Amino acid sequence: MEIRRVTYYRLYSSAITFLMIALFFFSACSPSHKGEVDELNSLSYAYHYRNLDSAKVLAQRALRLADDYPAGYAEAHNNLAFVAIAKMDYEQARRHLVEVEQRSDNQIEILIAHVQNMRLCQRESHNKDFYAYREKAMRLLRRIGEESDNLPPRERKRALYAHSEFDIVAATYFYYVGQEEPMLQALNDIDAETLEADTAQYLNYLYNIGAGGAIVNGTAEEIGQGEFDYLMRCFMLSCSGTPYPYWQANALQALSEHLQSPSLRSYLIRNNRPSIKYLNIDQVPDSLLAGNLAQMALNLFSSYGDVYQTAGAYRTLAECYWAINDYRSAEDCLNHALNDNKRIKAAPDLVASIAERLCLVYSAIDDKPHSDFYRNMYLDLQERTRQDKQLEARAAVLDNNAVLLNWMIASVIGMIVLVVFLLYLFDRMRRRNVHSGSITKLLQPLQQWKDSNAQRISELNDKKEEIEEELQMTLLHMRDNKKRHLEQRAKVALVNSITPFIDRMIHEVDCLNHRDEPDSVKQERYQYISELTAKINQYNEVLTQWIQMRQGALNLRITSFALQPLFDIVQKGKMNFDMKGVELVVEPTEAVVKADRTLTLFMINTMADNARKFTPQGGRVTVSASVADAYVEISISDTGVGMDDEQLEHVFDRTYTGGHGFGLLNCKGIIEKYKKVSSIFSVSSISAESELGKGSCFVFRLPRGIGGRMKSLVVGLVSLVGLMAMTSLPQQVAAQNAPRHQHDVAIHRLPLNLQRADIFADSAYFSNINGEYERTLQFADSARSYLNRHYLSLHPGGKVLMTASPSDVLPAELLWYQDSLPTNYYVILDLRNESAVAALALHKWDLYRSNNKVYTQLYREMGADSTLPAYVRTMQLSENSKTVAIVLLILLLLQLPLAYYLLYYRHVLTFRFAVEKVNEINRILLSDATDEVKLQRIRQTWHKRGVRLHGLNAQLGDVVDQIEQALQESMRRTAAETNTMEMTEDELHKAEYENGRLHVSCSVLDNCLSTLKHETMYYPSRIRQLVENDPSDVQSLHELVDYYKSLYTMLSAQAMEQVEMNVKNDKFLRQYLFELLTSGAGKVEVRVDDLPDSPYAVCRVEMLEVDYDEQLHHRLFTPLTHDMKYLLCRQIVREIGEVTNLRGCGISARASAAGKLMIEIMLPKSMAQENPQELFPRS
Repeated sequence: MEIRRVTYYRLYSSAITFLMIALFFFSACSPSHKGEVDELNSLSYAYHYRNLDSAKVLAQRALRLADDYPAGYAEAHNNLAFVAIAKMDYEQARRHLVEVEQRSDNQIEILIAHVQNMRLCQRESHNKDFYAYREKAMRLLRRIGEESDNLPPRERKRALYAHSEFDIVAATYFYYVGQEEPMLQALNDIDAETLEADTAQYLNYLYNIGAGGAIVNGTAEEIGQGEFDYLMRCFMLSCSGTPYPYWQANALQALSEHLQSPSLRSYLIRNNRPSIKYLNIDQVPDSLLAGNLAQMALNLFSSYGDVYQTAGAYRTLAECYWAINDYRSAEDCLNHALNDNKRIKAAPDLVASIAERLCLVYSAIDDKPHSDFYRNMYLDLQERTRQDKQLEARAAVLDNNAVLLNWMIASVIGMIVLVVFLLYLFDRMRRRNVHSGSITKLLQPLQQWKDSNAQRISELNDKKEEIEEELQMTLLHMRDNKKRHLEQRAKVALVNSITPFIDRMIHEVDCLNHRDEPDSVKQERYQYISELTAKINQYNEVLTQWIQMRQGALNLRITSFALQPLFDIVQKGKMNFDMKGVELVVEPTEAVVKADRTLTLFMINTMADNARKFTPQGGRVTVSASVADAYVEISISDTGVGMDDEQLEHVFDRTYTGGHGFGLLNCKGIIEKYKKVSSIFSVSSISAESELGKGSCFVFRLPRGIGGRMKSLVVGLVSLVGLMAMTSLPQQVAAQNAPRHQHDVAIHRLPLNLQRADIFADSAYFSNINGEYERTLQFADSARSYLNRHYLSLHPGGKVLMTASPSDVLPAELLWYQDSLPTNYYVILDLRNESAVAALALHKWDLYRSNNKVYTQLYREMGADSTLPAYVRTMQLSENSKTVAIVLLILLLLQLPLAYYLLYYRHVLTFRFAVEKVNEINRILLSDATDEVKLQRIRQTWHKRGVRLHGLNAQLGDVVDQIEQALQESMRRTAAETNTMEMTEDELHKAEYENGRLHVSCSVLDNCLSTLKHETMYYPSRIRQLVENDPSDVQSLHELVDYYKSLYTMLSAQAMEQVEMNVKNDKFLRQYLFELLTSGAGKVEVRVDDLPDSPYAVCRVEMLEVDYDEQLHHRLFTPLTHDMKYLLCRQIVREIGEVTNLRGCGISARASAAGKLMIEIMLPKSMAQENPQELFPRS
């Protein structure tokens, strides 16, 4: 019993101990402890804007008690982060905010942490991260807003604080980056009446409304009065009850800034005397009231402990000293702001504003080195401060989403590939169990049909050959008729050559009939008429004998230009490379060449396209340029198939292209043309390197142009000489006037007004260097004048003009930039910067502020990435498309097993059905229908009900495919043979028609010439008989000559009608020309020489076995020739001149250097450059 009692006692003691431990454990999270943490956190929040040290101590106490209370733990860290931000211990603040997100799932506290991170980013100018936290906060706000009615009272207060703080922080950010509409929207989102329950946040709201920028309607005085009212409400409320020193200081600082302007100060004092009296407790003069308020704000911020606001108060106090011209005190305040606490360096926007004020202060006390130092600091900080990065933040979010979606798509595709592979494996197993029919048996009807079809095609070929033979015979007859018609035209030309002789006779007879001349003169006229009749008889004899015999330059525009614009054009053709799967790499270059711009682009495009053709998918084509002392080497390389040694050796040859076409040949011709133009192009060359299987590299060299800074200097000096007549620029400025910037467009290509503006901007720069600041402003005025002239030349009557000191409205240059006005904005940046520097040195503060403001705004606008909006839109569309793709892929994945399941069990019956269909197709194939009808019926049979039955069995599908392919090939061959036969028949009909027309024309000409010969041969002899026997009967002579002229003209006109309808210049006649010249001449030598700067070329045919006979050969191509074939040659050359409208064409005979007969023919270059082997087969 005693032992049992001891045991019970021990068990009882253990149970008591366990209960005590459990009670202690659960007491840590009891409601009373939670209430203590909440109380401490509420007190800490209440001290936010009263005492930072108290807020920190209370939050630390809450943190120690809240290890097992996540919401209280997170709230404590948020309170500590607020204190760290005020102390500018940003790293410590981040650690607290990270703890909030890691240790708590309380959405309101996480939202507050995001808002505090937004404030951190705003302070540190991490503007891209600002938007990332803003997006997170907005998502939480929407989520909390949906459940706001269900929140307990304390959570609702925290949510109110979070929402109002979010709007105020966002408004502050948008104010600093100059986005007025988003700032106003953020402040308008705040419900001021609801916010009155939280005094601290209500004070925050009043201050942000009154601090400036939130009131936009009314005059400047009305806006100032409205802001003054809000600030006084903020100040009075922060002083009542338990004071808020932070908001007292902020209100005083803002009031000080409002009272610095003399005009606004007098207005506010006049209309708010009670308030001003309440503020001016020290009874200082009105002019010192702003400084007094700034000092009070500084004292409050210093005691409160906010490092950021203390520095800002020093800056405001410095501005007050500046307003009363106490520059040393201003310098002291600004140095305190910048150096008292090194943590201030973490706020670059504040440092930039302090640096700008120091620049002004040191300039005012004529300490230029320090002024330049702080201005450079201010300019260096512009890139980091107050630059909006919303699109960059959005792009980063979309990039992250794109990566996630890509992984999801890859996973779904992987699953689809796996399922398809398994289905394929099952299909292979299934096919082993399917009994296939006899493929050979199914193919026998196809072979039978092929044999009969081959016989039918053979019959078509035989018929086509018969038509071709008939065509050749007709063409042979047509060539004979062409030769005959040429002879007739030559005869008509001989007839026409008699007409001038008849006209001369008429003239002589008219003189005899109407003039009273001495007998000696009359005798000379009778003698001349006799000579003319003799000449006409001579020509008529030639015509009679002939009839009896028949019965038995690249213009170059050389300029210096930059290669990069040409490379940009090549880059725009990237789509052709992408479609083939070839990567095009165009390396940027600053090279300037001297050549023809159009031909250079042609060469680059030709070689790049050639590289694309011979580069397989996945390859790369690279276009680049390198600069040497005397030339620029342009290279087009690829990773294509390359060339062997034989191809490489002949790649530029005229007689061998090796598959590369004539583009490369043209490129070589361009280089050779350059070398002929000037010795400058002696460095020009073209070459190629290649290795089979590894790629090729084509390189050509062009002379280096005058570019870069030297080119700009030359153009600037030339422009300056032209301006000396209208300006008073001194010679020493002109000598220094070289450009200091690399502009996007070379200066020599700019309009004249922009060139002049650039020159004056450079002059302003050198004037600042030389300390001639007034002269700088004069040069700036001149540059601005030319920029305005350029604007007016584009927009006549425009009102948006640059001014020396722009007002607060949007400056003209910013409006130009937003409207994409084509002008030189780099010159405008130089102009505003140099004007600001000169105004700073001259103590013209308003002029400095306006020019510096424009410079800063334009610099930010030009520095912005203009491609981000399009990129964000593209990424958003891509994200939507990828989401849709994922849904579709998942649906596809779900459909695959079902589709395969249905097809698998239907396969056997379908296979048998397909065999029957193939037999039916064979019956259609052997029917008497046409191939087109057979193919249509086969496709209808095989694709019945829209299902491709052969897809179920590859062997049956192959049988049907062979039948379809055989029918298609038969249709193609039949169509080709039929088309060829029809074309041959058409050619035959044309040839028959042309031959018939020529035959009729020749017959008509024969009749015309015979009639003319018989009807007119008598008249020359009769005229001569009258002249010799009865010269006094002038009237009879006159009547006879007139009748002869009328009759001859009428008959020759009839012949000419036939000639004019048939004058053509074809290759046959040109070949016939050289056939006539070389027939019977033995060995001949032919040369063709181009005439420079002329459309003609001289073709020289030297008869190496015929000695030149002056008496015989000087009239070789006249009607008195010894061989009529030369008149045919003359007729062909004349007709070439008529058809081409090149009247300089002609033919003549002369002695060669060796004393042989040489025929010289003046022909158009296009004809003279035809294949010599075709024109001169015997040469």
